[in-house]
Amino acid sequence: MSPSPVWQSLIAITLMVVIAYGSRVLGLLIMSRVPLGPRVRRFVDAMSSSVLIAVITPIIVHGDGGVRLAAVAAGTVAVVMRNPLVSIATGMLCAAGWRWWVG
Repeated sequence: MSPSPVWQSLIAITLMVVIAYGSRVLGLLIMSRVPLGPRVRRFVDAMSSSVLIAVITPIIVHGDGGVRLAAVAAGTVAVVMRNPLVSIATGMLCAAGWRWWVG
């Protein structure tokens, strides 16, 4: 007898939650035991930048003018001010302003 589609969906969602949470916890446990020398720190910094670029690039390419304006503004503020919080806030304000004025 096969389980109903609802149960299959719940099992799949539960497995995804367990795997996602487990990978985060195991990543923290593993990295807490790895000495953070200069090489490891450079690797972690490069990986986080690479993942960020891989996630954001398709959004910018396929997005509208608000997305592009927000990306350019946030990138410019990040380079000039070196403050990620101000950069994120600038990008959000630019995207919201574009959506408000342009629609």
